[in-house]
Amino acid sequence: MKKIVILLLAVAMLVPALFATGKKEEKAVKVDANAPVTIEFWHAMSGTRIDLIQGIVDQFMKENPNITVKVQYTGSYNDTLNKVKSAVKAGNAPQVFQSYDVGTLGLIYSDIITPVDDAAKKFNLPIKWSDFFTPVQSYYKYQGKHYSMPFNSSTPLIYYNKTFFKKAGLDPENPPKTYADIRKAAVALQKAGIKTPITWNLHSWYFEQMICLQDAPFVNNDNGRGKELPTKALFNGEAGKKVLDWWVGMEKDGLFLDVGPGWSNHRAAFVSGEVAMVMSSSSDVNLLTKGLKEKGWEMGTGYIPRPAGAKGGVAIGGGSLWMTNTGTPEQQLAALKLIEYISSDGPQIKWHKGTGYFPVRKTAMDKLKAQGWFKENPNYLTAFNQLLDSPESLNTAGALLGVFPQARSIIQSAIQECYAGKPVQQALDESAAKVDAAMAEWNKVIKQ
Repeated sequence: MKKIVILLLAVAMLVPALFATGKKEEKAVKVDANAPVTIEFWHAMSGTRIDLIQGIVDQFMKENPNITVKVQYTGSYNDTLNKVKSAVKAGNAPQVFQSYDVGTLGLIYSDIITPVDDAAKKFNLPIKWSDFFTPVQSYYKYQGKHYSMPFNSSTPLIYYNKTFFKKAGLDPENPPKTYADIRKAAVALQKAGIKTPITWNLHSWYFEQMICLQDAPFVNNDNGRGKELPTKALFNGEAGKKVLDWWVGMEKDGLFLDVGPGWSNHRAAFVSGEVAMVMSSSSDVNLLTKGLKEKGWEMGTGYIPRPAGAKGGVAIGGGSLWMTNTGTPEQQLAALKLIEYISSDGPQIKWHKGTGYFPVRKTAMDKLKAQGWFKENPNYLTAFNQLLDSPESLNTAGALLGVFPQARSIIQSAIQECYAGKPVQQALDESAAKVDAAMAEWNKVIKQ
């Protein structure tokens, strides 16, 4: 993660005069919309999702026979972003690429992208943003402009083994909702024979989300969405302490299984029956449902836990599709058509059913409801309801900071230090100071 920040700073130092927020107004241009054109699309979705994306793009090409799209899986989000930046410098960049949510502010100031709203105006192809879920499209909107197209959107969920809940005397239709509920369920499950009842992977995303649930800011200056860049971390306040007091307390009391970072171990622990509850992305619905079904167990889903009385909500996670500012006008038009197509109802419904990521448009959700999809598959509805139950605020919109990837790495290290005995407040204060220093350096380069 640190490599992304370092690379971005290096690029910024080389071309400081170019770093602006893309506010140059685009004028409509005329292009031959039917001319044969080839574009590249790089993404970070692995496994079965590679073929799923290819199928969506194949259908796009069938409907747009003059456009050829070369699709390439380019590794993790970090890998993909680094490869795109290198390709821009080398002059062989893709016209479309996927990036994660926390890369948003860095990309806005990177001078390698074309804001989606600018492209839509340039080619007179307006995007009906009112069709999108507000929390989804709002995350990628900065100072009144949409910079990327929402694609793979998710929130964290609690997944639980209903079969194990019944054996422990717990209500399988009533998932735990608060920190106290989770602890109570974990104690009951432990008494029923589950040694360490709950797990999740070491990732700052959960920490960030549980701060949002308290409607508290992660950084200053309107949670990084104001007129000024954020300068001070606020996650070491009361909200952050409540999160880690509970998180670390669960680990110290032997109720939480520490599986480390990565996205495999916690899933495996849940599917194998080693744990009865797991917190993970809503995009894991398919994988975890299938895993438990193969064992003859029934799975339930619930909202991620919060402190009693907290009135906030979740922020959107996942990624979006970006246009580079490279290529011919014909390629740029083709890129815009591609990302708008991928965000449309048909592809989004296919993507949702194949992954568990929820559709980014309200119109797609309405069609799924009409099909009876959620009645047959209620666990897919939980993420929607959790998002729709979240109040709109600058805090639940999600924080923006240029060094977010680095901040995540710092916070994850702090959590490990807490496992080893460092006091929570001390770990948070030290982490906040490191993030403050990183933001100061990044902001200084951007303002040159």
